Amino acid sequence: MSINLTAVGKSIVKNFSLITQENDPQLKIIPVGFLQMLLENPVTTQISNLAEIQTGHETEVKFRYLKRGVESEVTDRDDCETPLKPIWGTSTIKRPFFSKIGLAITNEEMRQWEALGSQQVTAGSPQARMMLGLYTALVVRINGLLQKMDADLLSQQATAWGVNVVSGNANAQVINLANSPEMGDGIVKLLRDFQKNEQVGVPLIVGNGKVFDYNLVQRLKVAADAGGFGANPTYKTYEDFRSAGIWGENHFGVFARGSAGLVDFNKNVAGFANDVGTSVEFTLPVPVMLAGGVLSSLVFDAQLLYNKCNVFDEDNNLVEAKGWGITLSKSYGLFNAPADMYQAEDRLYGVNGSFHYIADTISQGI
Repeated sequence: MSINLTAVGKSIVKNFSLITQENDPQLKIIPVGFLQMLLENPVTTQISNLAEIQTGHETEVKFRYLKRGVESEVTDRDDCETPLKPIWGTSTIKRPFFSKIGLAITNEEMRQWEALGSQQVTAGSPQARMMLGLYTALVVRINGLLQKMDADLLSQQATAWGVNVVSGNANAQVINLANSPEMGDGIVKLLRDFQKNEQVGVPLIVGNGKVFDYNLVQRLKVAADAGGFGANPTYKTYEDFRSAGIWGENHFGVFARGSAGLVDFNKNVAGFANDVGTSVEFTLPVPVMLAGGVLSSLVFDAQLLYNKCNVFDEDNNLVEAKGWGITLSKSYGLFNAPADMYQAEDRLYGVNGSFHYIADTISQGI
């Protein structure tokens, strides 16, 4: 019998949550705001070696990009010497990170589950047979793997901030947030910086601390304040508690959509997907609840193992029981727009769409 395991997993998540609603400790995921932002705002860069990546051969992503023109390239003379060659840049993204979790359930343990738990289902690509209870247990344990992925990505981003043309460097800028907008500071500065860096779309804010206190105050507004200002709907926030220990307390990043992205590699694909009877290597989609009820699906490399016999030591002690084992792993990296995607003469040279800030607060009730 074939079952859509992603759909089953989402049902598990939802049904478990009915017991204690959003506070079900089995399924609670510590907010992984940076990872969530990357998943919700995927990069659309064209990858030149996509076919090789999809067959498991390449270990890095290769792409090219055109650099926009600058005023110094313009000529005032009508002749045949105008340069026509486009200026290309090239870049690669490696997969520096690897994270894995494992789980084992013996047949005797599985017999304690309800009958549905021992139901045989097929999942993944290529399909592998496993007990539904084993898959259920994986959904419950996924928090640790997501935390490790988020920490790795946060650490890499800490060294990848782009230049802010307002300051002329990539250093973190301090902004003072107030309940009502202030000229040249706070939310006004944040949005004007975004415009001055020629970024478009809704700013995506990831981080921790006072900027999220400010955001909460804005959400509490139901009418204009004494200055005639209402709430600020012009950005989207992704809180990430772990960023405090990696980027710093009250640090946050402002990202233009598409400027950063999760680079997702799968190894158990095409000719590298193996089935040798007691071991099956395949890919498995796993639904994860990231924060605030947001469900997403990540595709992991999986290996399903079956130990067909009990194993005893010389003193007749059971050291390995008959049953199932499964591992989930992920190879991944972080995409940041190249720092040289603009020419050296361009006013945006060094800008990559990710800007570093530190939030502070002033009076007015924050």
